[in-house]
Amino acid sequence: MNKILSISNIFFALSVLSVICFTSIFPSCSTANLSEVKVCSSLSGSECSEDASSIPGDVPVIYCSANLNNAPSKTKVTFEWKQGSESLGKADVETGSGVVKSTFRPNTTLDPGQYSVTLKIDADNSAPVTKDFTIE
Repeated sequence: MNKILSISNIFFALSVLSVICFTSIFPSCSTANLSEVKVCSSLSGSECSEDASSIPGDVPVIYCSANLNNAPSKTKVTFEWKQGSESLGKADVETGSGVVKSTFRPNTTLDPGQYSVTLKIDADNSAPVTKDFTIE
């Protein structure tokens, strides 16, 4: 009987140790995710109310907003703005669950063409979300 209790205690201890090791090896795994990713040239409150597939080249600012779900405080989201494959800039935002947004302010009128913004949660299991739009 004592031998059975001893084996079950060892099994329990190994299970706890495995969980501790797993969480220390993979600390940036998360259930955080992004939804409602939108691009616009004007905000309604703190977010884009409509998703614009095309934006005039002479706008002074372009916004990207998204809902960050299941995120602990200080979750980092990186926004990368691109024209084609050329990076136009990156912005890091740290926040918890709620609306997250980035602002792109062009220095000059944007050339017509294909643009995008990619959002990435700083976690190993997070897939980036890319929103494409056209400058006219």
